[in-house]
Amino acid sequence: MSKIAIVFNNNRVTMKKIFSFILLAFLLSLFACENPPIDPGNNGETGGNEQPIGPGNNGETGGDEKPVEPVRKYASEYTICNYNIRYYNGTSDNNNKGAKAWPNRKAKVYEMIARYDMDVCGLEEVTTTMANDIAKDLTAYAYIGYGRDNGKQQGSGASGEQTALIYKTARFEALESGRFFLSKNPDVVSKLPNSNFNRMVAWVKLKDKEFGGEFYFFSTHFDNDYDAKHVTVRSGQADVAIAKVPEIAGELPYFFVGDFNCETSEVAYEKLSTAFDDAYLKMGADALGGYVCNEKQLANSKIAPKCACEGNTYTGLYSSSDNWPKRIDLVLFDDTKATVSYYNADNDNMGLDMYPSDHLPVITKMSIIE
Repeated sequence: MSKIAIVFNNNRVTMKKIFSFILLAFLLSLFACENPPIDPGNNGETGGNEQPIGPGNNGETGGDEKPVEPVRKYASEYTICNYNIRYYNGTSDNNNKGAKAWPNRKAKVYEMIARYDMDVCGLEEVTTTMANDIAKDLTAYAYIGYGRDNGKQQGSGASGEQTALIYKTARFEALESGRFFLSKNPDVVSKLPNSNFNRMVAWVKLKDKEFGGEFYFFSTHFDNDYDAKHVTVRSGQADVAIAKVPEIAGELPYFFVGDFNCETSEVAYEKLSTAFDDAYLKMGADALGGYVCNEKQLANSKIAPKCACEGNTYTGLYSSSDNWPKRIDLVLFDDTKATVSYYNADNDNMGLDMYPSDHLPVITKMSIIE
């Protein structure tokens, strides 16, 4: 009996060991199923069908996830314009009587600005009287202008005809503004030899209030007259602008508009259209508008050939000497930083025989490349 008990006891010990071993193996197998070994080929991730982390899914898994749209810095487009609105020196101005007088046409100028809901627009030939009206009447816009005689800003003693611009205050914040003269000493009131007047570029750095993106806008008015001497002056003014505009803008997008007073056959235009991109040329056959001559102009043998040119922005209606149409109002930009989708030199006379100005407004739709 004692031997049997000993064997039984030994067997019970052995069975207990076997059972413990089986239980341990079972537990280990469960742990192995829940925590498979890390495969160096999947960066420690589990499952053979997981989507790798990448820029397309921001670390999310699953093949149906949509890429996250990048945050925009600019609106899809901006209405960038230029409008020489013809000077007016008050009731004593004998060159601007009757239909030519600013009080008789300013409402139509405002109507044109509203028609296109212009975001930013360069203005030329603005006198103090006109600047006061614009600042008072166009309440949706801020006005920036500098007098060519002393370089001072409107509201701070500006003297002389102003090179100016307006921008929508609801859409933009002006971060900086300034001007430089088209001369050998751009920072001081000055002009190139033989220039009729001090000529300048007014500028503003704008920030889009909704999207936060920034860009520069430049407005200018080159010297007038079309003899060889003044053609040379405009060529020199182009040199100054070509150096200064990109210098001020730096890496930011910019638009450079104005009444450049240079016909497309001039050296000045050749320089400008090489350094910058001309919105009219970029649009090609899709460019709209351009002045259409009246019967009197078409009957003039000297003027009629100019009437055949497409895209003219100057009408010649207000002057007895500078009386032929030409394309001298430009919207320039850098096509590596922006694109143009619309161009129109609006030929609507707004019911006025003399038009609201002797220049047509130039309207463009611009998109900044992000």
